[in-house]
Amino acid sequence: MNKPHTIALILAGGEGTRAAQSIPKQYVQIEGIPILAYTMRAFDRHPLIDDIYVVCRDEWADLVRRTATELAFTKFRDTIPAGDTSHTSIRNGVATLSSLFSSSPSDPIVLVHDGVRPLVSSAIIADAVAVCQRHGNAIAAMQGEEAYMTGDNVKATSMIPREQLWGAQTPHTFRLSALVSVFHEAEARGITDSQSLYTLMAELGRWPLYKSRGERVNLKITHPEDIWLFSRLVSVL
Repeated sequence: MNKPHTIALILAGGEGTRAAQSIPKQYVQIEGIPILAYTMRAFDRHPLIDDIYVVCRDEWADLVRRTATELAFTKFRDTIPAGDTSHTSIRNGVATLSSLFSSSPSDPIVLVHDGVRPLVSSAIIADAVAVCQRHGNAIAAMQGEEAYMTGDNVKATSMIPREQLWGAQTPHTFRLSALVSVFHEAEARGITDSQSLYTLMAELGRWPLYKSRGERVNLKITHPEDIWLFSRLVSVL
């Protein structure tokens, strides 16, 4: 199978209020560089990735570009302005990629990844690309390992077998043409605030969605303890 043109679209536009930091969590420095830089580095080093674009707010764009230069990332191309929500940020990214690659003879594969998942592995990236090539899409996922309850805040009234539950991680990987199509459909149907690309595909009934490799270590930094854990992992890696 021929190698496709492959683009990493890294989302770094969030405010990260749950992390209780003075700046958005993706820009918190660990061992002298922002958390986002670890995410960018994982894609920059991967042989299957051709281009990296970072979706971020305008006030952080210079820092992102400067970090890419200082760390000699060779695949970073530019930043893209973030929106007020994850939905609009992804839409902005897709629209920009569409304008840049609309005349491309190939239909690029786009890996949409959270900037605050800095421990994304080479194996996760490779499998996302392979599954997308084979099936047209890929959602990194991990099978549930806990017993899951359903009910209210006080009591459980039923359960769902863990074998039926998979936690969606990122990257969410699709052909660029599919992403353009899905945002056109979302706009036509008035869907403007999906939590993620995966949930948008689900809302629009774009099934089936195919699972690619996820890993426990592919954690999304959300809370203060996640920053603490990541800093400890970095110190021993």
